[in-house]
Amino acid sequence: MKGIALLALLPALAAAEHVRGVDPAFEDKYAPSLTHFTCLDGTQRIPMSAVNDDYCDCADGSDEPGTSACEGRPHAYFYCRNAGHIPARILSSRVNDGVCDEACCDGSDEWASGACPNRCADIARSHKERIERDARIRRTGAKIRGTYVAFAQKERTRLQDEIAAQRAALADRERQVADARVALENAETQSRDDLERKKASPMYRALEEHREAVTRLRDQLRATQDDLGTVLGVLDGLAKGYNPNGQDMAVKAAVVGYRELIGDGGEAAEAEGEDKQDIKENTAPETRLNTVRAPDEHLAGFDVDRVVGVDLESLLVDDVSDDDDDGLLYRLEEYIPDSMFEYYFSAREALVSALTNMGVLKKSVVVNDGPLVAAARDKFNAAERELGNVRSAISSAEDTLGQIETKLWFGPDGEWKKLDGTCVDTVAGDYTYELCFFGRATQKSNKDHSSNNLGHFVEWNPAAQPGEHAYYTRMAYRNGAKCWNGPMRSVNVELECGKENALLAITEPEKCEYLFKATSPALCWPLDGAKAPKVQEEEVATNEAAKDEL
Repeated sequence: MKGIALLALLPALAAAEHVRGVDPAFEDKYAPSLTHFTCLDGTQRIPMSAVNDDYCDCADGSDEPGTSACEGRPHAYFYCRNAGHIPARILSSRVNDGVCDEACCDGSDEWASGACPNRCADIARSHKERIERDARIRRTGAKIRGTYVAFAQKERTRLQDEIAAQRAALADRERQVADARVALENAETQSRDDLERKKASPMYRALEEHREAVTRLRDQLRATQDDLGTVLGVLDGLAKGYNPNGQDMAVKAAVVGYRELIGDGGEAAEAEGEDKQDIKENTAPETRLNTVRAPDEHLAGFDVDRVVGVDLESLLVDDVSDDDDDGLLYRLEEYIPDSMFEYYFSAREALVSALTNMGVLKKSVVVNDGPLVAAARDKFNAAERELGNVRSAISSAEDTLGQIETKLWFGPDGEWKKLDGTCVDTVAGDYTYELCFFGRATQKSNKDHSSNNLGHFVEWNPAAQPGEHAYYTRMAYRNGAKCWNGPMRSVNVELECGKENALLAITEPEKCEYLFKATSPALCWPLDGAKAPKVQEEEVATNEAAKDEL
């Protein structure tokens, strides 16, 4: 029995300089010269001989640091000194359990049997080699990181200069917009005033009267043409059904007159034969109607509807111009005789349309804009666009500068700015995985070249504070393409210091939730200084933190 063996060793324990399993931080409480031991939680005082007697007296388990009697209690830990290497703490339940604990390289966890050799020298040697290797990588990476920091500093200066320059230009652009707005308002006011003045002019009233007269004549002509078509249709039917042997001279005279009207020969046709009852049966009345309309060579090709449909007010607006050459086309009517007004307006519309299509004239911004208003509006719109561009440039530069100057995005020294948009990739199985820093993570098939969006960067390690080294060791990519019958794809990136930006390994712990392991010089903080304590000191600090739990 384990307890009997321990009782035999109690005298030796009492004489020992150090109580087995005690953390050096608490050795003064376990001094052999003391007659009594007070439990670390202060709840009980026991004889010193009761320490490490394989019986748990203290509620917190602090009286059995070298045995497993108090396993599960708050202070039930065994301290391995691991001379020559890094000390460690293990659960007291692992003491003398017949298994050589990896953390206790000195074998002290199996002190009862002595079955575990002291491997600390070999482990310390390997550990030292690893530390030196990591230090070399860190030194090289730190130099590269230094170039990233220098880039960020230059970028910060460039952005500050750009913001200053754009802010100086902003006031000028705002003045230009204000001036262009006033010019546009003046042009619109002048255009309206000139329009009202011209509408009150005799020329405008004459144009209105001419158009009204032409409109009435057009309507009367169409009505007359409709009536004539009806009459000709009746006569056409009569001519087809006419019996020349009849004695109705009035009917005969009407048919003969109709045939003469349409150029069918009249009585001459009867002389050639009374049997031509089907004459022109294949000719429609509308066609015959056209034969009786005497074409006017002055009106041939003239579009009456277009003339009537001309917007006279728009023509007046077009005429609002100054004395420069640009308004010449719109002022020709001042020299056109009254009798030619309608023809001029029709021809001018066609000419303006053709010149606009060829790019000779600019298309008006709005239908009723004259050349002066259109030009003023073009200048105003151009000034507003320039002002918008300046404001957008300032906003973009300020956002980027803010990301560099804060620790939330590009690191405490802005070192990650250099990698903004940089992509790394690796092949894993049938896929190529690509990681773009601060951008998107992608899975590409090596077979059909299809790709899946695995998410976009959203945050660093939320479990650490901005500015801490640990904060920049994890990147989260979220809201990727939806997985079939699963969640939205996402990626967690674990980063380590490395001499190059590289994507090392890809795993999928959960369906469509990926884990990327990567390296970057941006994570190689300097070896000295408060930002990056030496590795040995970090490990000691970790153990010291563990001691505080005792």
